[in-house]
Amino acid sequence: MLAALFAVPAQAQIVLKVHSFSGPQAPDQAKHLFPWSEKINKLAGGKMKIEVYTNMQLGGKPADLPQQLEDGVVDIILHVPGFSPGRFPALEGTELPFTNVGTSTGQSPALYEWATRWLMNGELKGMRMITSHATDPSVLHVRRQVKTLEDFKGMKLRVPGRFIGEAAKAWGATPVGLPISGVYEALERNQVDGMLTNWAIVPPFRLHEVTSFHLETPIYQSPIMTLMSQRSYDKLPPDMKKLIDDNSGFEYTKYLGKEWDELTVPAKDTIRKRGNTIYSLSEPERQRWIKAAQPVYKIWIEEMNKRRLPGQKMFDDLLATTKKYGRQ
Repeated sequence: MLAALFAVPAQAQIVLKVHSFSGPQAPDQAKHLFPWSEKINKLAGGKMKIEVYTNMQLGGKPADLPQQLEDGVVDIILHVPGFSPGRFPALEGTELPFTNVGTSTGQSPALYEWATRWLMNGELKGMRMITSHATDPSVLHVRRQVKTLEDFKGMKLRVPGRFIGEAAKAWGATPVGLPISGVYEALERNQVDGMLTNWAIVPPFRLHEVTSFHLETPIYQSPIMTLMSQRSYDKLPPDMKKLIDDNSGFEYTKYLGKEWDELTVPAKDTIRKRGNTIYSLSEPERQRWIKAAQPVYKIWIEEMNKRRLPGQKMFDDLLATTKKYGRQ
């Protein structure tokens, strides 16, 4: 009886909540959050548990995720910076067209390196990067073929964020902001004529059923940020901090880059099997698109300058870093 009275209670399990905009069928979950959380939960041996909530199950819109992290509603978020316009303006710049490597294997470490150098004491202050991997190449998926700048006239295109939206305008299209989950219906109802998004996301959301032409030439890549509250991390005991550290960061980012690139070829195969057309821009036409996008680069640089950041230096470093990892 005395032993029972003075028994030490079992240590309470630490629970970390992960909130994601993405659906359970998406690569973000299948290739990243689900296996990542399962691995950590197993290694934690019951001391800590990571709970993953997809499709905004805990409430709010994708744009609300950074605020939920800062308010302590959740401990970790999966987020695309463009979903919260103005909150991560520097990171949104990594979506500028034709500034990317063109593979996730290359863009993911470039993104991580650049963000670590410029953003940890700025817009990412108070957060830890679990990973900042990039999508595989994002391109045009449309109902009618776009071969030249002139073909954009009158088109409405789904875009994921502000600066790729500015590029769509510079090319002559009208940008429409939509979550990926709403694109199929929008295309089916003729509310948009196409979309700018990566290859890997097309088959899971059956978007090849409502488009016919797919541009092979890479245009941009979106950063997919897995961010942890520094407060939540600081509360962890040393062994659980080490467990998080050992399964995040630069090496994990590189691993995810390779995983994403492995999805591109099967996605294209699925698209081809439906009879859709995959095509490329001529190099002279590609250069026309790049030239037309130059004002968009200036918009981003000027925005950085207004925030008392060295916009031109950051842009030049972005180009240098992506070139280091393979940008052509």
